[in-house]
Amino acid sequence: MQQQLWSGAVAAMLLAAGSGLAEHRRRRRRDADRVGFMPWTMLQVLAMLVAMILASLALNLRG
Repeated sequence: MQQQLWSGAVAAMLLAAGSGLAEHRRRRRRDADRVGFMPWTMLQVLAMLVAMILASLALNLRG
């Protein structure tokens, strides 16, 4: 069970990193009229929150 929680936390952190990269690319776009629709910042924050919760649960199962 603990290994699955750690795997989920790592996956959530990878999603957060990917969302941060996508937001960086969106901010640096050449054509200001091509805004897009994906809320990358919200996805990044939610993924980091999920990662913290899963890591906390994994640490609590340790003892």
